[in-house]
Amino acid sequence: MSDPADKPRSPFPTTHWSLVRRVQRGTPDDARRALEDICKGYWYPIYSYLRRSGHAPTDAEDLTQDFFHRVIEERSILSASEARGRLRSFLLGVLKRLLSDHFRALGREKRGGGRQIVSFDEADAEGRYIREPADVNSPDALYDRAWAEGVLNAAMEKLRDEFVKADDLPLFDRLKEFLPLGDNATPYKKVAALTGLTDGAVRLQVHRMRKRYARLIEEEIARTVDDEADIQAEREHLLSVMAR
Repeated sequence: MSDPADKPRSPFPTTHWSLVRRVQRGTPDDARRALEDICKGYWYPIYSYLRRSGHAPTDAEDLTQDFFHRVIEERSILSASEARGRLRSFLLGVLKRLLSDHFRALGREKRGGGRQIVSFDEADAEGRYIREPADVNSPDALYDRAWAEGVLNAAMEKLRDEFVKADDLPLFDRLKEFLPLGDNATPYKKVAALTGLTDGAVRLQVHRMRKRYARLIEEEIARTVDDEADIQAEREHLLSVMAR
C-alpha cells in the first residue's frame, strides 16, 4: 500500500478568482459548484467579522447573504478582483466598502434579493462564533483568524481523505495530534505500541504527515492568490495569525 504522505504535489490549483468568474460566466451547474466552493471557504470569516463589529446574529446572517450577492452579481467587483493579489484581503475590502455604503437601507427587498446563498440553519454560525476567543477584539483580527482556521481545516480534511483512500484511517487518527497545533502529548513509544509500529516507523510517518500537511496548506493558500509568488507571504501571515 502506498503511503498517502508520499503523494506527489499537485499542479498549481485553480484559484478562487477563477471560481468567482465561473459563478458569473459559467454554465448554471458550473456556477453552482463554484459558488458552493467560495461560500464554504469564506462565509464564516465574513460572518465573524460582522458579529465582532457589533451586528446581531440575524443581521450578520442577512449581511453575509448580501455580501455574497454583491460579490457574485456585480460585474465591476468581479473585474476588480482580477487585478487583486489576495482574495482574503480583497473580500475584506469589499465587505468594508459594502458596509460604508449603508447598503442595508437600499430598497425594501429582502437582503440578498431573496436569494439564500449561505444556509445558516445547517452551518451553526452562532455556535461557532461564541467559541471564538474573547480577547480577539478586532473584527479584522477575527476575520483573519477564521480565514486561517478555514485553510488549516480544509488541508486537514484533504489529508484525512488521503488516508481514508489508502485504507489507513486508524493511523491518521493516532498520529494527527503530532501535526501543527495538535496536542503532541502521547509519547512515540506508546503510539508505537498502539499501532504495532516501531518507534522509528512512527517518527517517519509523523515526518511524512507533517510534510504532506504543509503542502496541502500551501495548495489551499494557492487557491486564494492570483500570483504563485504570493503563496509564501500568505503562509507566513497564516502562521503569524495562529501564533497570536
